[in-house]
Amino acid sequence: MQIVKKTSEIKEILSNLEKNNSKINLIPTMGNIHEGHLSLLKEANKIEGTNIVTIFINPTQFNDIKDFENYPSTFDQDVTLLSKNNCKIIFAPNINEMYPYGLETKKTIFKYRDILCDIFRQGHFDGVTTIVKMLLDIIKPSNIFFGEKDFQQLKIVEILIMQNKLTTNLVKCSSIRGSNGMSLSSRYTQFSTKEKTQFEKCALIINKNLLDLIKSFDTKILENIKKELQSIGISKIDYCEVREEKNLEISNTNLDSRLFVAFYVNEIRIIDNFVLY
Repeated sequence: MQIVKKTSEIKEILSNLEKNNSKINLIPTMGNIHEGHLSLLKEANKIEGTNIVTIFINPTQFNDIKDFENYPSTFDQDVTLLSKNNCKIIFAPNINEMYPYGLETKKTIFKYRDILCDIFRQGHFDGVTTIVKMLLDIIKPSNIFFGEKDFQQLKIVEILIMQNKLTTNLVKCSSIRGSNGMSLSSRYTQFSTKEKTQFEKCALIINKNLLDLIKSFDTKILENIKKELQSIGISKIDYCEVREEKNLEISNTNLDSRLFVAFYVNEIRIIDNFVLY
């Protein structure tokens, strides 16, 4: 497995792979690798190609500098895990390598905006699309893999690829969930013992009401989720909504729809979505 930190070096490696007609499978991450990330690699292993994982904590997608500074960095551990899961190349550039002219983003995608996380994390998706476009331009992968945990992000990246008429295939991968039913996240490693206990209570509340939503859709259940979360000390809830998968519009049915939630356990933001059909 190769660890590459320079754009010039990764381009040279890719040029050699291209000469051999080798396809590229790209898995973009911000590190702190867990089973969710590894599941993307497992999906990549089903497709012909050289697996490249990027590790880059992208500052432009953080709307809170404190959040960026506290984001977990576990590079050595990540390398060990990736080396055991058929990752051939790790591309881990520094900030100056990706933003040589300073941090800047552009708003190029306008669909699926002004809803869900975009309301509460101003500029976040501009940072996401900026870095993803950079990586696509540098690596030119045949396939790029994203998990469904960040479903709005997935939809926006899909538009990014279509809008730029790229030939890269977007592979959508199901969320990997813990025993409590919540999607895995790098942020969960930041929980204190008390926060972890509270998070487990949140999971119980969501899963109990989720079963009710699946059985019989009723918007009152959404209000019930909010009230029950507030009853255990969750004071900040960004959203608790049911939206259609295809267009992310508010849905009044569980048909082809998902429950989307975002809330805070103290300073740690939790987002997840759940299939209702």
